[in-house]
Formats: sequence, C-alpha cells, structure tokens
Amino acid sequence: MYLTWVSFNNIRMLLMACMPIVIFYLIWLVNTSEIIRSEEGTLLDLICWPDGNAIPVIIASGSIIAVVIELYGLYQLFKAGLPKKEYNVTNGLYYYIWSLIIIIIVFLAIMFYSGLQSTIIRAKIKGGITKAMLRYANHLPSKVAIDRLQTRFQCCGRASYEEWFHIAWYNNGEDTDFKDTSSRFVADNVPYSCCSMDTMWPCIHHGVTKLGEIYKYKPSDQLTIWRKGCEEKLINEMMSVSWRFNAVMALIIIAMILQVITVRYLHTAYKNGLHAGNPIVCKAYLLRSLTDTESKPNQYIRRKVFRKRKRNLHSLQWITVAQRPGLRQHISSASDLNSSDEYLKPIYE
Repeated sequence: MYLTWVSFNNIRMLLMACMPIVIFYLIWLVNTSEIIRSEEGTLLDLICWPDGNAIPVIIASGSIIAVVIELYGLYQLFKAGLPKKEYNVTNGLYYYIWSLIIIIIVFLAIMFYSGLQSTIIRAKIKGGITKAMLRYANHLPSKVAIDRLQTRFQCCGRASYEEWFHIAWYNNGEDTDFKDTSSRFVADNVPYSCCSMDTMWPCIHHGVTKLGEIYKYKPSDQLTIWRKGCEEKLINEMMSVSWRFNAVMALIIIAMILQVITVRYLHTAYKNGLHAGNPIVCKAYLLRSLTDTESKPNQYIRRKVFRKRKRNLHSLQWITVAQRPGLRQHISSASDLNSSDEYLKPIYE
C-alpha cells in the first residue's frame, strides 16, 4: 500500500475524529460500572460477597486505562502532522499500537470472566437469598439486603412470598441464624418491604391468607404484596447488565482493532520517511514482508557472491593449466573460454 502526504493526513484526521467516540463509550463504561456497583452490586454483595463489586471494579479499571491510552494516541497522532525534525513520533506510534493490542486482550479477558462469573453468581444467588432470609431477624446487614432487594425489584421471598410463612422473620427471642424452618409453618406474615405499591388498598402483610372484615380484604382477589420471587428478577437483571457491558466492550474492541490496523499503516509510512516536511509517495504495510525488506540486500549479496565465484573460477583455471601443460591447446581452442586466454598468456611467455 502506497500513501501520499494527502492520504496520510486524511487518514490521520479521520482517526482523530473517531477517537473521541471511543473515549466517550469508555467513560460510559466507567460511569455505568459505578452505578451498578452502588446499586445492584451492593445488594449482591450483601447476599453473596464479593461478587457484586468484582466485575464492575474490573470493568471500570480497564476502561480508565483504555481512556489514558486513547488520549496518548490522540496526542501522538496530533504530533504526526508536524515536521519530523521537531517532533519525531515513530516510537510513540509504535508504543500506542502495542498498548491497543494489550488493552484489547484485557477487554477480551474481562468479557470471558464476566460470562463465567455470571454463571457462578446464578448458582450463588439461590443460597444467598435463602441464607439472608433465615438471618433476617437477628442480622442487620441481611435484613437491609432483603428489604432493599424486595423494594428495588418489587418481589417477595426467593421464589414466592409463601416462603416467608416458614421463617420466623420477626425477632421473638429465638435464634434463627441458619436454621432450616422450611418444613414447618410459622405464620402467614411477610415483611413490610413486600408491600405492593401498585394497589390502592392498605397493605396487609400480617395474616396474608386470612379474610379481613375491616378492609373487606380477600386474599384470593386482592393481595397487597408482591407475588413474584426475587431470585429470577435479580438473575435477569444481572444477565441484562452483563449483556450491556459485553455489547459495549465488543464494539470498543472492534473500534480498537480498526485503530491498530490504521495506525500501523501510518506508523510504517512515517517510519519510511513520509511526514509534513517530506511529502513523498511512501510504501506502508501492515506486516513486515521479507520481499520488501530483503530484496535489495539479497540482490546485492547475490551479485557479490557471483563475482567472487567468477574470480575463483579464473584462479582455478590458472592453477590447473600450470600443473597440466597438456591442456593448454584444449583450453585455448574452446570457444566458451576466450576470456581465459588473456589470463593464461602471461604464464607461458
């Protein structure tokens, strides 16, 4: 591929115009990671620590490093449009290319880890919610986690609200820490955080299955609590967040791969002498070719070796004739060794 200074500069300017878009999405990743960590991540940490903070922190850290790399590349591309005598960016563009390759590998590793961690978290959520529900009466962090979870996702219990009927979730002086009470009925009561905000009636969260004469409450027709459990809603939310992150990171990886290819062509053209002070037509390449880098030296070496062999051949003929005088007439009469007669002549005179 051959580049002129006009094409070189146009590609450079187009690349500089697209890089702020990549930086914008990287900043979006940082901001979204912090939001997820402070909301869903905190809830997930209270249920199964430290899975709620692991993925957002890793994504935010990688995105911050990528922003620094993009700003460095933007600065190097800006200097590439200036005279080379004042600002030589050959090494700068080279380091920028390798930094992009490294951050692409890091983002691919984060995507793989995010998918793997989502599967692990899915298995942990079931046990984590049940454990927090059993500790609801005596462990304040578990109570806060369950209340925030049920209020945030508009759910009640792990799989359904009826699970609370088998848990002594209010403190009656009995130690219920990690106690399995799923086999016996305690009371048809649920925490206040299960109350639905969609109904216009007063929330009935004590005696949920009993008819109420005062409020004309019929549990079969008008439950005032959330019916669905929190497990599937939390899993669906985490999977949705994971897909959003992976989709944005995939687009950023594609953009960075295009940047690597483009900057590599600019780097090789710049390295071969194309710059603002020397607007020549210069060859640019993506991968170093053996024919491009070794053709001229090889031709020179081959010519030199051929001349050396030719001189060695003449020396060998001199020695042979000197040792065997009978071959003098045969060699002198040969048509393909006319040039050898001039070398042999001084020997016999």
